[in-house]
Amino acid sequence: MFYRVGNDDALTIMELGQQSLTLVASVEQAPVDFMRPRQHIPLSFIINEPQCVFRQIFESTLRQREITLENTIELWSIESIKQCVAGNLGVSFLPRFAVEDELKRGTLVELPFSETPLTIHALCAHHAGKAISPAMRVFMQCMQEEQEAR
Repeated sequence: MFYRVGNDDALTIMELGQQSLTLVASVEQAPVDFMRPRQHIPLSFIINEPQCVFRQIFESTLRQREITLENTIELWSIESIKQCVAGNLGVSFLPRFAVEDELKRGTLVELPFSETPLTIHALCAHHAGKAISPAMRVFMQCMQEEQEAR
């Protein structure tokens, strides 16, 4: 699964629709106002690699608001990011579906970040003209069924 950043004729693409993004923190985190511009917030931003589209959206919004954070912690695993945030090591900005269970269980809380919902367009793609393995076919079916259930 990936998020649309352009077109590529070499790929066969299955649309998975819009996915909302959310800013999350530990339930122990004191309330923080990410809507107020021109401030320094003494928290860490915990996220994955710099090319990540939701990281780019978050950092761009902070730059527009002239908000700085203490530092950025890069991890390669969404699960590790969620555990660090739940442990009150910082905040993260992730697709809502990735943190939905934690929000329901109360191990993470959502922080206000935007007056209008921020979204990304999720896709599942494979190389056009190449054979699809049985495992990939099952994965694509599961993704499509999950999307239709929403």
